[in-house]
Amino acid sequence: MKILYGIQGTGNGHITRSTRIIQCLQERGIKVDAIFSGCDKNKIYDTSIIHAKGFFKGFTFSVKNGSIQYINTAKNLSIGRFIKDLYAFDASGYDLVITDFDPVSAFVAKKNKIPSLGLGHQYAFLHDIPMDRSNYPARLIIRNFAPAEFSIGMHWHHFDCPIVPPVIPRNLYLPEKTHPDLILVYLPFENHDHIRQLLRPFKDYRFAVYAGNSDYPKTCDDNIIWHPFSKTRFHKDLTLCQGVICNAGFELPSEAMSLGKKLLVKPLKRQFEQISNAMTINLLKLGTAVDTLDYHHIKKFLDTDMAYQHTYPDTAMHIADWILAGNLDNPRDLINTVWQSSAPPDKAYNTGT
Repeated sequence: MKILYGIQGTGNGHITRSTRIIQCLQERGIKVDAIFSGCDKNKIYDTSIIHAKGFFKGFTFSVKNGSIQYINTAKNLSIGRFIKDLYAFDASGYDLVITDFDPVSAFVAKKNKIPSLGLGHQYAFLHDIPMDRSNYPARLIIRNFAPAEFSIGMHWHHFDCPIVPPVIPRNLYLPEKTHPDLILVYLPFENHDHIRQLLRPFKDYRFAVYAGNSDYPKTCDDNIIWHPFSKTRFHKDLTLCQGVICNAGFELPSEAMSLGKKLLVKPLKRQFEQISNAMTINLLKLGTAVDTLDYHHIKKFLDTDMAYQHTYPDTAMHIADWILAGNLDNPRDLINTVWQSSAPPDKAYNTGT
């Protein structure tokens, strides 16, 4: 069996979960080629696992100061290039296309009549789950951006839909002792001066702030340490910290929940997925979601010692077994098996003890 795996490269979450799924597929003797869209060749990924067959522009959103810029997004669309890439791609020999919200692989599958499977958080929004229902254009886009013949969504709860738990890296572990004064901050789309002004007043804490790329120099700024993006260092700080402040994506909050870190998220303005995630976090009481980050929100977050922990199964392993069994049109066994092996959220506990 040979699979083409399309990865949306605009965020690190798509790459993290895709890497683990590809690894599980390879362990079962399946050959996997990957393509990326929305990023260039210097994107950080595990070359020992992912065999990158190509990098494509695809479609991406333009973001400035934590808000999506729709006019700039429209200006930067390259429909002609997308069509050219689509028709130039050699899809011969593939038995299945898997897309983690990557439009190039999705439409390659459609053009070449190859069975396709959508795997990722965005596919959860094809079902009746908590979401920003006021943004109909965004809901329309998410349904048609990277369509697949079959799809399995990922979320923090199944909502009685074909949805599986998040894919958590297997190398995450809790050390014997965490640092109660360390807070991990990942806000790659926010203005750095604004982040600095928010965090400086809290002198009793150390903030490990990660930039969105690996070229950003490491600098110490009073109680703030600015890091270039490094997956190894990032995961180390994630395990050592007491809490996480981030945008309302999916992968990082999932990892924080699995480690029992208290969580404060701020969705990107006008970003349908993140606004919907924030709604779910507040609804399920998995953390705190706010529309804006200010002194009072940060202080309230730092002052609380309450967090939740959720033990997720090795979702990627279950997905790989299900794909190998060839039951793409029947996800019920996968859904039942994976949630039965997922421990429910533990009750709130005190992170200060």
